[in-house]
Amino acid sequence: MKLSSDPVGPRSVHRKALLNALADQLPINSIRFSSKLTAIETQEHEGSSISIIHMADGTVIKAKVLIGCDGVHSVVARWLGLAEPVYSGRSAVRGLAVFPQGHGLDNNVQQYLGLGRRAGFVPLNDKEIYWFFTCTSPAKGADMVDEPEVIKREVIENYAKDLPPIYLDVVQHSDLSALTWAPLMFRYPWHVVFGNLSKQNITVAGDAMHPMTPDLAQGGCSALEDAVVLGRHIGKSFIQNGQLVPKEMAVTIGKYVEERRWRVALLIAGSYLSGWVQQAGSGWGMKFLRDAIFYRFFYLIIIKFTRYDCGKLNF
Repeated sequence: MKLSSDPVGPRSVHRKALLNALADQLPINSIRFSSKLTAIETQEHEGSSISIIHMADGTVIKAKVLIGCDGVHSVVARWLGLAEPVYSGRSAVRGLAVFPQGHGLDNNVQQYLGLGRRAGFVPLNDKEIYWFFTCTSPAKGADMVDEPEVIKREVIENYAKDLPPIYLDVVQHSDLSALTWAPLMFRYPWHVVFGNLSKQNITVAGDAMHPMTPDLAQGGCSALEDAVVLGRHIGKSFIQNGQLVPKEMAVTIGKYVEERRWRVALLIAGSYLSGWVQQAGSGWGMKFLRDAIFYRFFYLIIIKFTRYDCGKLNF
C-alpha cells in the first residue's frame, strides 16, 4: 500500500549525506575512527566529577562531559545501570538499491504487509532507493547470515518471493556493501521512564538511550532531537559561564534527561505497537483490527508523536 494520506509525508535522507553534513560542521580531526570504549571511571576534581574514558588502543581521555552515543549495546548505558535491550522477535534486512540510469519511480513510500512480515521501499533520490524487509524470527540471530549475496538471495528466492516484481527488482539492484540483516532490539519503555539515564556528567543519547523498532521511522529522528535538546542545555550553561563548568554539568544533563525521558518512552511503545499490528497478518480479524480500529483511532494518536518540535539551538 502507499502511505499517501499524511499531509506532511515522510522525508527520506541518505544516512551518508546526513553524517557528512554533520561532520562538516566539526573542526578537523574532531572525530576518532576505529575507537572502541572499554571502561569508564570517574574522579572528583575541585568538587566536581570528571570522566576518564579508556579506549581499546590504550588511549585515556579525560572529559568534562561524557555522552554515550554508542548504539544498542552501549558501554555507557551499561555503566549507568540501564537494563539491556530485549529482542523484539523480529529481524530486519535493510538495503540500498542503486539504479545508475535512474529508477523512474515517484518519491512515495511503498509498503507490503503479510503474516509475520513487512516490506517496503522509498526513493532517496533519482538513482538510489532505500528498502527494508522485516520478518518474525523465533530466536534471536537464528536466521542471520553474514554474506550479503546470501542475504539478497534469501529475500528474493524465499522470504519475499511472492511480493510484486517492482519490489524484487529493487532488491535485485542492491549495493551489497550496504546490505545488512540484524535482529530488531528495543528497550522496555518503563526502563527508560524509571531507569538511570544519567549520573553526574555522564548520559546517553540515541540508541544508547532508547533503542526502538523501526516501525515509526523515528530512531534517527529522535537521536537528532536528543542532540538539539542536549546541545541547547549545555550551550546555555556555556554561554552563561563562558566555559563548561564541571560542577554544573550534573544539573544541566539532568534537565536534558527529564525533557527526553517520557517522549522517547512513548516513541518506543508506539513503534512497537505499530509494528505488531501491521505485521500480524491479513486475515479478516486482524484486518478489521488494523483498518477499523488501529488506523482510525490509535494510529492518529501515535503519529502525533512524530510531529514534534524539539526547539532550536538558540541560546
